[in-house]
Amino acid sequence: MRATSISTSVEIALRCVGIWPGLSYGTVSYFLYMISLVFALYFQYVYIFDHFDASNISNLIDALSITLAYSFGFFKLISLWSNRRLFHYIKISIEEDWNNVDDHDKSVSYVMVSNADLSRRCSNTLISIHAAATICYSVANLIQLEFKDNFNVSSRALPVKMEFPFEIDSSPLFEFLVVGQMFHMASIAVLVATIDCLVITLVLHVSGQIDILRQELLTLVTHSDKISQCDSIFASIRILINRHQRIILFSSSIEELYSDIALMQFMSNTIVICCIGFTIIDSLAKEGVTAMLKSAIFYVAVTLEAFIFCFSGEYLSAKSKSIGDAVYQTLWYNLTPAQCRILLFVILRSQKRLTITAGNIMDLSLVGFTSMMKASASYMSVLHAMY
Repeated sequence: MRATSISTSVEIALRCVGIWPGLSYGTVSYFLYMISLVFALYFQYVYIFDHFDASNISNLIDALSITLAYSFGFFKLISLWSNRRLFHYIKISIEEDWNNVDDHDKSVSYVMVSNADLSRRCSNTLISIHAAATICYSVANLIQLEFKDNFNVSSRALPVKMEFPFEIDSSPLFEFLVVGQMFHMASIAVLVATIDCLVITLVLHVSGQIDILRQELLTLVTHSDKISQCDSIFASIRILINRHQRIILFSSSIEELYSDIALMQFMSNTIVICCIGFTIIDSLAKEGVTAMLKSAIFYVAVTLEAFIFCFSGEYLSAKSKSIGDAVYQTLWYNLTPAQCRILLFVILRSQKRLTITAGNIMDLSLVGFTSMMKASASYMSVLHAMY
């Protein structure tokens, strides 16, 4: 296993798009990919404006859901690129934490390795789900359109709705565009999943540091400690306070890196989940199993994306509050009053929760996820009633 918390799949995806720190070709790769996204978004919005017809609102919302997902993925990449120096600092901090692991301390090594292994499994699973969801969506959409038109070459439609300034019905141009759309859609889905995997990795890493701090707090003092060991106790407390401060700074860096991304996440998921939910309801009544299947897979992927952010914020908050409990569970009554007063400040500081906010407006939590799902369901019911 590599001595890092960031999985290989996340590193490869960030290297391909040029966001990984220290790449000589990073700027060129990033701008080339963003230019391709700009062209894709342009043709998608042209299609929406040209087919803005209230009588065919199902087709309009289907196209709008994919376009919005593309758009917010585009803005997430811009936000991550603008904070690439902060990401570089976070990467260096992770490497320092791994370099400070003592091979002889099995408990610390176990915590670090177990959290890194969990982040790798989560990353590989999420990237696979997002890639499979986009491929299934494209294939199901293509099959649905082909059967709907009875394989009529003159009325062929692409799986991702775009309006090009030239005819696309002839072969092999149509097949080339289909493969290109599927590849491009899978790439943006993998990159969006990578951003989600990165926040899971960072939260699990800082949670592992909190677990290590809690272990050291619980073993700070034993029944055999005497007042004569006052200097060594003070030195240990000083080390623990420095570790706690390092955890706070690392969490602040995660908050700064993901605050704008989380705000875009809430805005996009509320609208996209509403659109996809409306498409599922409409497909049940009109278009059949194929249309429902393609929308259901997409719905699961988008909902899972929102849940990851909210669960990460909730998990980080719960872990940060456990520091104060660990201090209270130490044998503080064996310490001097001066030492107890120092630990009291640690308890006070741990009462201020470490969390991730959505644009400094609201904390990411499971309560926020429930509110977002309720809002999406409300908008979906209103839209369905109007339709």
